[in-house]
Amino acid sequence: MGVDLFYEKHGSGVPVLLVHGFPLNHTIWHPVLPFLQSACEVILPDLRGHGNSPTSPLPFSMTDMAQDLLSLLDKLQIPQALLVGQSMGGYVVLEFAHLFPQRLSGLALVASHPYIDPPDKKAQRMKTIASVRQIGVAKALADYPQKLSHVPYIQDFTRPIIADTDPDTVIGSLQAMAARRDHSAVLHQTDFPTAVILGKKDQFISGEMREKLESEFVDTKFTVIGEASHMLMMEFPCELSKSLVELLY
Repeated sequence: MGVDLFYEKHGSGVPVLLVHGFPLNHTIWHPVLPFLQSACEVILPDLRGHGNSPTSPLPFSMTDMAQDLLSLLDKLQIPQALLVGQSMGGYVVLEFAHLFPQRLSGLALVASHPYIDPPDKKAQRMKTIASVRQIGVAKALADYPQKLSHVPYIQDFTRPIIADTDPDTVIGSLQAMAARRDHSAVLHQTDFPTAVILGKKDQFISGEMREKLESEFVDTKFTVIGEASHMLMMEFPCELSKSLVELLY
């Protein structure tokens, strides 16, 4: 069952849909608005259960979240958009691109990748689910802000967002990420431009994975920001925005 997503819309021009990661909301993208809204129509949704969007019954999947985005584009009468996904948002936009490739003018992964979880990562997600059920979101994810960014004010910004996220949304998102499919083919077989933008200090994406991404997807525009971690849009909004605009024009 689809969810009518909350969203903000800023600026005018080529439509760009910026999709947040787990377990955050659309406000993480606010720092890029001064750099994008003069050139683009920027749409900032909250994924189902996150931020101001309604929660949904468990379980839900990457396909469900991608279909929510399709419904939003239909509602806004946008035939094509550049889809940009950060972390889990990247997994959602890859699923969207797999299902609805004709609706994309481009795709950018920010602090994200197209691969499935290895067994140890899946096990870690299941352990986190058990912890959320036992002690709640705030305690189970108490160290998550430090993993997201090495910048103290970003840690302080994300902490209450994480703590306020509905437990079922956290559990459902973790289940959906663990069950997602490999979407390497999306980057190999697209008719639209693609980009991968990573931070060198990202605790979730290793140097080995960065090298694998760059060598495997030779037709994808690849950018690494040396001092950035997982929250590039807040840490280096100007540099990230420049990479996105270059993908469009």
